[in-house]
Amino acid sequence: MTLPELIDQIKSQPRLFIRFHASWCGVCKLLAPHVRSLKEAEAMSEVKFIDVDVEEHLDVKKAFKINDLPYFAGFKDGKLLEEFATAKKDKVSELAEACAS
Repeated sequence: MTLPELIDQIKSQPRLFIRFHASWCGVCKLLAPHVRSLKEAEAMSEVKFIDVDVEEHLDVKKAFKINDLPYFAGFKDGKLLEEFATAKKDKVSELAEACAS
């Protein structure tokens, strides 16, 4: 997803959860099933989940100032709720729940 496309999504989606990752990132691979289970949860039905490979989209990586992976961002009505790099499932779940509430 290009930076302009991502900005359009941020502006147009009422609830948005973004996972930034890279193919070489082991922790990204470990957390992917957890993020997928959140996406499939009924409580998250109104949240749009987007995955962005920052190695394919360096402009996105630069715009979000991403230095560590995996990196997550949550938006509600176009406003940033929180963004962070983490390997903790609990923190990822909390962000998804904040997007859904």
